[in-house]
Amino acid sequence: MHGRDRKITRVSLALPAFALSRRRLMGAVVLAVGGLTVGATAAAAEAADDGPVRVATVDEMIDRLRDDPILVQPSMGMGDSALAHDVLTEAASGAELPVYVVLAQMPEELADGERPGEQVAVLLRDELGDGVYHVEFLGESSYTGVWGAPDEYDFRDAYIALRNAEENGPGEYPRASALFEAAVVAHAAASPGQELPQSVVDDYASRPWAFIPESTTSMADAKATRWVATLATVIGVLIAGIIVTLGVVRAKPLKTKAGVPARRSAHETVPEQMADRARKRLASARRRFEALPGTELTADPGEKAARAIDAAERVLDTGDELDAVGAYVLALIADREVDRVKRPERPAFRPCFINPLHGESHDTVRVGGSSIDAPVCSTCGRQQGAFLSVRKGIRGWAPYVETDTVWAWTGYGALVGDLADQVLADRGVRR
Repeated sequence: MHGRDRKITRVSLALPAFALSRRRLMGAVVLAVGGLTVGATAAAAEAADDGPVRVATVDEMIDRLRDDPILVQPSMGMGDSALAHDVLTEAASGAELPVYVVLAQMPEELADGERPGEQVAVLLRDELGDGVYHVEFLGESSYTGVWGAPDEYDFRDAYIALRNAEENGPGEYPRASALFEAAVVAHAAASPGQELPQSVVDDYASRPWAFIPESTTSMADAKATRWVATLATVIGVLIAGIIVTLGVVRAKPLKTKAGVPARRSAHETVPEQMADRARKRLASARRRFEALPGTELTADPGEKAARAIDAAERVLDTGDELDAVGAYVLALIADREVDRVKRPERPAFRPCFINPLHGESHDTVRVGGSSIDAPVCSTCGRQQGAFLSVRKGIRGWAPYVETDTVWAWTGYGALVGDLADQVLADRGVRR
């Protein structure tokens, strides 16, 4: 959705499957890792024609990426991995930094680890050097990391554009494919600091591989039920992204270039027709929930999904902007809980504290100007963005965290694990 970032900070990772020391890490979006360097050579193109890519281990993945920065396996290429390779190569052409993209089956050695996309991105960077790394494994969240990049490497607009494309996609409940997400991210990486042309997004959206067909989801990604995070990453980060559970990175203060804690910039407003967007997302979550067998409806994730849907319905049509955002976030929570019915190892959805519309939180940071450590999207993890804000009469714009609402004290679920319960309790008292 949603990814974006700007500034590199040094963080300490505790990645369970790999003993990694302190590294500079930058999340940016939700995409799958591979690679692409400036001016892809003819040799790389020939490699794409050798047939389906087969990599069984991370070492094999690294060796493959040394020769060709784009790695797409058939299960992630919407039925044509060679075409997907060409699309991503073209999207990243002209990039000043190497762009690596990996869309693949997850190697068995990563099966017991957490956040495999992030782990692999860090390992790839150690072996291949600085660059933009986008990794997504089948059935897992995407991860986008940037190393050695100037401040203008920001993927927030790219994920917003991707989210909007989903909202206007074909069918009743369109979902962007991993290839569509990766192409948008690669194109944004090739032109940092520039607005992603709407014509580019529209062109991608018109391709037959852009969206996962509702009736043939298994053809492209049988298990991946990804929500692009913006929007952060947006990320939800994005991502999105992308998406990574809380607590991977040691909480760190947000810094500006001069090393001063980041200050809030201009406000970010609630998008127009937010209630319509929330209604559409809620309808999708409700449909998936109602399709569950009866025995799964009573499982813990099933019951949490039911409460999230109930809470979203209570706040959706109040006419309040913050309530509309809350309904949207609750729909994402419900959708994730439906996923967790069959895949309980997946983390619960928690949004970016700075702006929940940025997408899923990927990082934990010290919020500038405060003593609060909060989960944020990849972009805000690198450089804090503006808080979601609402107009408050003569006071002008006020960050949502300064309002007297359930959304403020829960951070839209970023600070608590029971947002639906708190919303239901709050609205029960106020009726």
